[in-house]
Amino acid sequence: MKDTHLDIMDYIIRNIFIDITKENERMYALDWEHSGFLYNPRNKEEQKSIWMKDDRYLGGGYNAYFPPFFPDADYYFFIDENFRFGYLGHPWRQEVWIFGELLLHKFEQIYPKLGWIKLK
Repeated sequence: MKDTHLDIMDYIIRNIFIDITKENERMYALDWEHSGFLYNPRNKEEQKSIWMKDDRYLGGGYNAYFPPFFPDADYYFFIDENFRFGYLGHPWRQEVWIFGELLLHKFEQIYPKLGWIKLK
């Protein structure tokens, strides 16, 4: 995968999630053993890292990091709130596993643009 693919991946995948969800539907964005978010793919404000105030932590809180779509350091999961489809990233293999007919269909159309190789 080239850097140019990484540059467009965020835009393309976010738009796929927008295309296949309804206006008020939400998704889970989970970073293995870290932060989890329930967000609307249309709302960019919900898709960013945020400061969580918590006096149990040194400094009075911690950063909750919204996971990227490319699994670069940890397992990342993006799953429809009704579990109809999902996008699961494996960091060491640098693989993405996709489930759900609608999401699979969308990725069939674009995975070469992202520099991906389809495994069977």
